[in-house]
Amino acid sequence: MRKKLLVLGLIVVLALGMAACGGGGDEGEGDGEAKTSLSIIDNEWYGVDAYQLDGTASFQGLNSSALFQWDPETNTMVDNVCTDWEVSEDGKTATFNVPEGMYYSTGEQVEPEDVVASLEHGLDVSPYKDGYSNIESMEIDGRQVTLHLTEFRSDMQYYFCAGFVIIIDKDELDSMSNEELMWESHPYGMYALAEENGYVSGSEVNLVKNEGYKCANPLVENQGAGKFETIQVRFNVEDFTAIEELKNGTVDILAAVTQDAKMELDGSDEVAMVEATYPNIYYFEMNTNKGIFQDENVRKAFALSIDREDMAEKLDNLVTPAYSIIFDSVQNFSQEAKDYFQENLANDPEQAKKLLDKAGWKDTDGDGIREKNGQKLSFTWYGWTDSTRDAEIMAKQVEEVGFEMNIEAIDWNYVYENISADEYDAGIEYLSWAEPMLVLNGCYYDKNAPGNTDAYYDMVQAAAETVDTDSRTEQVGEIQMHLFENVNMIPLYSELSFMAYNPDLQGMNVLIDGTMPVNDLSY
Repeated sequence: MRKKLLVLGLIVVLALGMAACGGGGDEGEGDGEAKTSLSIIDNEWYGVDAYQLDGTASFQGLNSSALFQWDPETNTMVDNVCTDWEVSEDGKTATFNVPEGMYYSTGEQVEPEDVVASLEHGLDVSPYKDGYSNIESMEIDGRQVTLHLTEFRSDMQYYFCAGFVIIIDKDELDSMSNEELMWESHPYGMYALAEENGYVSGSEVNLVKNEGYKCANPLVENQGAGKFETIQVRFNVEDFTAIEELKNGTVDILAAVTQDAKMELDGSDEVAMVEATYPNIYYFEMNTNKGIFQDENVRKAFALSIDREDMAEKLDNLVTPAYSIIFDSVQNFSQEAKDYFQENLANDPEQAKKLLDKAGWKDTDGDGIREKNGQKLSFTWYGWTDSTRDAEIMAKQVEEVGFEMNIEAIDWNYVYENISADEYDAGIEYLSWAEPMLVLNGCYYDKNAPGNTDAYYDMVQAAAETVDTDSRTEQVGEIQMHLFENVNMIPLYSELSFMAYNPDLQGMNVLIDGTMPVNDLSY
């Protein structure tokens, strides 16, 4: 999937030139030799200069390696092509090393000057440059790079690990235009574009092994050159064709499995499946200024009425329940915040009924919908035109405790416009990003929401500037408690994503945040 912030519903996420060799290919078949070519169907690649891109495809890391690797198990930044990341106690200085012995596919050695020039390039052209615009200056001493920062910002660490910050030879940055860099540069990676038919517009990229590649990533076994001589990455392939080619072995990896494809491939002996979900959260806001949700007990009762496990089952287990705005696979996830929400604001319709009784909402006419002072416990839910199954399931759940939920399906941008204009009762929202600060800064759409205050954003800023990751995690938990305090912003679920692949392929090691180091792929 493309890695990108999904704010306002925007998606804050690849058969010419080479013979593909998968399970049904001719190379190595029957002779016990390892296959030397790999075929992948991915999202479209729009260039190899990741600095200029607003999103990257799932397997773009084959061609350009991130500076560092994020370890989601330990919630820390670990070595990759650069090493020894350290931040001063005041957060104003960061240092790291650029090891010797790493070579571009051109044969040139990777130098610290290339890293500095690459970061300067990103600060000039990247749509994500704000993530590391706190770099005030940079200096080099031997193989060590020092970053002088205006302040520490935790989201900078995400960018350094996420593939949006890569290394391009300073000579190429100095001699090529931005347009030329998109398809003619040679980022440091395990594989490089082939000299002929490297990029076939709108169709595929063809990659060749970089023999001079090495890294220091502790999360992979292979820290040297890739196991395949060539890799073909195709994109814009029709779903039926992709499934059939995967089944017959023409294709080795299908990077993004649609819902229909998953249903067809589930249980098949011809393919293997792995969850590869980039962190995302579906949630909703309720209007506290007018309508039935002005009453906090009503908001709380509505939240308690939703059974997320039942919803996930009815949605064919293509989603997983969410009990926190910062989802489980996001950096600095807070178990405490999740536990609080799950224990106090979720999956308890009986408690919801008691709260509504206490608030004076009764079903006096026997139609199943509660009333108070002649007003029905009724509201309109804004959902998206392309997906209302979740809303329909939720409407039936909340009807059991006395709500009437009317669903109005409109285009995603109108959902956000109505919420922002305070012209709504409740509505669905969505964010996708693997670090918490951008999510926390972007999650409020209701400008009049009681928690949408300067004090809230000050809390987020303070957390972002906290160097110690454990302390930052604690603060992220406290910020979510602030979100939950007024019971108007409610997490709902996270949508799952899957990859399918030839079951003989080894090294499909997807981490819990949906990232997959490609180093160990082999047959």
